[in-house]
Amino acid sequence: MSRRNRQAFDTLSRDLVLRATDRMETLRSMVERADSDRRETWERTLDRLRGLNNRAIARIEAAHLADDDAWPFARAQADQAMMDLMRALDDFDGHLRLIAA
Repeated sequence: MSRRNRQAFDTLSRDLVLRATDRMETLRSMVERADSDRRETWERTLDRLRGLNNRAIARIEAAHLADDDAWPFARAQADQAMMDLMRALDDFDGHLRLIAA
């Protein structure tokens, strides 16, 4: 059971990282096209998102490398890091779309 859980986590994590990377690329493209005095602020936000993405990837890797006893805690940290990243992506995406509309 534990092996299946870990494999499912690895697959889901890989998919979430790919989705987050695609979304960040889309957001970066939107910021680059924007003619706004807020562009510098938005670029800082993109940098923060890249930091959250790096943190999530590091937590996922730590969970992948964790032994069986530490795995539940490492997975919880990775799940939280991914939720933080997705929430931040949603917030920034919504903000950009409101301004672009």
